[in-house]
Amino acid sequence: MTNVAKARLLVSAQFTLLGAIGLVALAHVDSKIHNYLIEEALTIAAGFIVLIFAWHALRPSLQISPIPKEGAIFISRGIYQYVRHPMYLGVILVGFGIAGFADSLVSWIFEFLLIIVLNFKATFEDGLLRETYPEAWHYQSHTAKVFPCMSGACKTH
Repeated sequence: MTNVAKARLLVSAQFTLLGAIGLVALAHVDSKIHNYLIEEALTIAAGFIVLIFAWHALRPSLQISPIPKEGAIFISRGIYQYVRHPMYLGVILVGFGIAGFADSLVSWIFEFLLIIVLNFKATFEDGLLRETYPEAWHYQSHTAKVFPCMSGACKTH
């Protein structure tokens, strides 16, 4: 499978799963019991805040595909100094909040699959970044992948 085909598959899977979580949530809008509505809303809001910070830092290099943009600079500032894939973190948080709202086994399965897809996408993207930018090796060894400060990734530079 070519890199372009793999990128398209991962992006399609990501948006399909996020959409499926949303559809399950829509089916549960009329549910009389939403015990964690505030927490779900805060999780979704946190996800959007992370996405906004990531978008702001990544603007010159932004694209949906995990394939690095032609001629783009390597970004390791802003939120990217704490986590290599904050866009994926934001999507996970939004999906988590929506899945919580749906409160359905199906929505949680979709969220779990979304996390797996985004992990594959992040790993694929990391490899492409190492091929394109020599500084990516050092950055990746000192910066958390998706969740800040996990698995010893908060080492000093």
